[in-house]
Amino acid sequence: MDKLLFRRILMIALSVLAVVYAAYLLISTNFKMYPTENAVQTTVSDKIYSNGFIIRDENIIRNNTPGVLSYTVHDGDEVKAGGEIAKTYASDDDAASQSKISALQEQLTDLQTLQKTSTAGNIGIDTINNNINNNIILHIKSVNDGNLSDIDDVTNDLLYSINQRQIYTGKITNFNDRISELQSEITTLESKAGKSTGAITTEKAGYFLSHCDGYENALDYNNLDRLTVSDLENVKQTKVSDNVAGKVVSGLKWYVACKVTADEATRLSLWDGSATVLFSDASSESIPAVIKRIYQKTKNSDALLILECDYMNSDLAQARQEPIEIGLGTYTGLRISKKAIHDDYVTKTTYDENDNKHTEQVKVQGVYVLHGSEVRFRQISILYADDDYVICDPDPDSKELVNGTTVELYDRVILEGDDLYDGKVIN
Repeated sequence: MDKLLFRRILMIALSVLAVVYAAYLLISTNFKMYPTENAVQTTVSDKIYSNGFIIRDENIIRNNTPGVLSYTVHDGDEVKAGGEIAKTYASDDDAASQSKISALQEQLTDLQTLQKTSTAGNIGIDTINNNINNNIILHIKSVNDGNLSDIDDVTNDLLYSINQRQIYTGKITNFNDRISELQSEITTLESKAGKSTGAITTEKAGYFLSHCDGYENALDYNNLDRLTVSDLENVKQTKVSDNVAGKVVSGLKWYVACKVTADEATRLSLWDGSATVLFSDASSESIPAVIKRIYQKTKNSDALLILECDYMNSDLAQARQEPIEIGLGTYTGLRISKKAIHDDYVTKTTYDENDNKHTEQVKVQGVYVLHGSEVRFRQISILYADDDYVICDPDPDSKELVNGTTVELYDRVILEGDDLYDGKVIN
């Protein structure tokens, strides 16, 4: 009796397993799940990252006059050809006194200017407050960066803005007492300071910089068309001589040389020539640039990219080797996963001059989308491609579309699946 019961139970269990397996096969065949992703609008920026080397028309100024230097211009100031950039003095004390006199004279000039206007003119209080905040930030940055050459200038600008606010708000009506103090202090210093023993001038006009880094003319500014990746990789820094008093950066145009990959070179060669460059360590804002040259030894090798720029400020004037971000534009469209893209045929319909209808099958790139339970194939027009996704034009020119249809916002795009075709019904 026990054996008979056991056999019946075993037979029932096997029958249930057979039914379950048959059901599984039926479901997997007729109710296959296709993962989907909605087509959503996205804006992306096409960027290339590299390390840039800045090339300028730099002219070194040498000092062959004995004595201690005291600069009469600031870093970033424009100087004329033959213009004075510094004086020499017999001692450190004399040079320091002259530097102090120059700083006091700047303060005096600023106060006299504010005194004459007596008000802030057309400048509003919000602008004045913004100037104060910006100058405080610049002062903190100069201290943190150890950029002592800029601190005096930034301090004077901050002091000017604060005094301007006091005039504007009526807290102070004049600066007569402070002007008298400055005039007296300047007179006292001038009576004690020694006379200048010489003057240093520049042969060329441009922007003056007191610091030289040893990379001046390491890459020939006038020979950029022959520059190679090897030249950039083997650039050498030279020792700055003791008699170097600074340099003048001439010309409006300066250049950034960097190495890019073969794929990046292809992208750049297809671009219209305009770009932006962000020097992450030297500036918080991108500046406009133009693609001047792309040089590749072979189509699969790294390339040398040279960008031309004409915007300059004091931070950029002192930069040399910087991490850079090259911007090639922004794209707005529908974000589609690359694994969802397929090649399939669509019907192209045309009419001849006699209004006779003609059709042909044309192979295009597109995606399968799920409309209810029906699969539809939609052609796509790619604006931008990344490693994992593409940005598609939601409204391409009708001439680009073979049958007039394309992927639309919020379409359920099928990411993967076998045996997909236009018109397939999924139960």
